[in-house]
Amino acid sequence: MQRYLVFGSGLIGRLLAWRLTRAGHQVDILSSDDRLGTDSAGFIAASMIAPYTEAVSADKSVLELGMRSYALWPVWLSELSESIFFNNKGTLVVAHPGDKAEMQRYQRRADHIVGTSAYQSLDRIQLEAREPELAERFQEALFFADEACLDNRQLYQKLGEFLEQNCHWQQITAVEHLNEQVIDELCHRYFSTTLTHYDAVLDCRGNGARADIADLRSVRGEVIRVHAPAVDLQHCIRLMHPRYPFYLAPRPNHEYVLGATVIESADRSELSVRSGLELLSALYSLHPGFAEARILELRAHCRPALLGHLPEIRQTSWGYQLNGFYRHGYLFGPAVIERCLESLGMKTQPMLSGVCDVH
Repeated sequence: MQRYLVFGSGLIGRLLAWRLTRAGHQVDILSSDDRLGTDSAGFIAASMIAPYTEAVSADKSVLELGMRSYALWPVWLSELSESIFFNNKGTLVVAHPGDKAEMQRYQRRADHIVGTSAYQSLDRIQLEAREPELAERFQEALFFADEACLDNRQLYQKLGEFLEQNCHWQQITAVEHLNEQVIDELCHRYFSTTLTHYDAVLDCRGNGARADIADLRSVRGEVIRVHAPAVDLQHCIRLMHPRYPFYLAPRPNHEYVLGATVIESADRSELSVRSGLELLSALYSLHPGFAEARILELRAHCRPALLGHLPEIRQTSWGYQLNGFYRHGYLFGPAVIERCLESLGMKTQPMLSGVCDVH
């Protein structure tokens, strides 16, 4: 059995600590967040696992890494003591008549990036058969079958319960800089040990590591959660828009998460009026039943990004930094963590090559 120290208890820190513990190792966690993870970007996110539609908006490198995570998620979730809401019914891309040109551009890019076999073009009759409540307002759609979303709040809770029972977990003041001296002092203070007792230290602080990673920057995202008893959408939805595509992720009990914004900013303040108006207008335009939906949350957070918007595992003198997940924590997380476990000498299923190498 080996011993590891994990900094951070957001999505990546939780998943990594969970996988290390599941592999039979001792894990200590130091995090400035609470046990539920309420200050984490992954706690607020729509938690979509959408390798194809995200690749269309970015490039093919997203597809390779995303498909690996898409394959790993159901396997990993099956190991939890209780089931987590995991909707793998795919994504429907739709557009209003006035945004038809945006849909045509999106489809041309999809053909180029992911290929025509990645999706199915639906006419109104086919759309009605797949998602009846959209057919009233939309005449056509693109259907990407191999995509999913999950309930991130359920996931955080269950992983938190597991880690509380199986790890040494301490909430601490946020650590701005990590180095050997700081880590050694924290180990002594909280675990009565030293840095030398750990086989590796794993930094999963996300935006909290900006002072240590020169090329790490923050990208603000804003989401709205609603409860809509009059709506019963079964798929993830993307709505074309001239500035950016809106996405809607279903949750249990007629709850939905709507988002879209990508703003180059480290601002963690409340949702802006402009974003709120645009998100809510898009929501109502999807389905008339959203008119009487109740707003549960309006939240904003910042995601950590590196150049190219791809995550990296970087080796330091004291351990590893896992960062740069941008808005793709759920899409990239399992694949990158699998790669990290391989770097630590653990056996995993064969990993796709050429992505997020350790350096």
